[in-house]
Amino acid sequence: MLNQNSVVMGLAKRKGPVEELLQLVLREGIGIVQLPCPETGYYGLRRFWAVREQFDNPGFRNYCEKLASEIRDLVREYIRNGYDVIGVIGISGSPSCGVTESGSSENWIGPPYEAKEYDKVKKSGIFIEELRKKLGDLKFEEWDWREVEDSLSKIENLMKKD
Repeated sequence: MLNQNSVVMGLAKRKGPVEELLQLVLREGIGIVQLPCPETGYYGLRRFWAVREQFDNPGFRNYCEKLASEIRDLVREYIRNGYDVIGVIGISGSPSCGVTESGSSENWIGPPYEAKEYDKVKKSGIFIEELRKKLGDLKFEEWDWREVEDSLSKIENLMKKD
């Protein structure tokens, strides 16, 4: 969200950060921590688009589990020092960072030029699945580029104390 340059080349919706989200957190006085993009960390910037079936393998899951453990420790440190950690924002449809839906296809295998359209399934991405295991009851919300105003509203509600 703070660095659109970490997404698959050609899919970034902005040249840098998501300005609408930054305006919201600045207005509300909320601090944010950019989580690492597991796809960039594991595969690098010169990668193809992917679906969750490609990431649902032991190597990528182990990598995500390690990142999730580090994030859990960081969250604990913030809480130990008196900060409120209000939640995690994922990216709708992402095979790794989707919260409620992710891209999926059993047919995405072999030459990339043969990959066809994929479906969005009602499953979290691989990284979000691993984060949920580590972060327990922490709230998760997602940014959906198809519904910017709705995403802002949901994230604003996430920021409100219970």
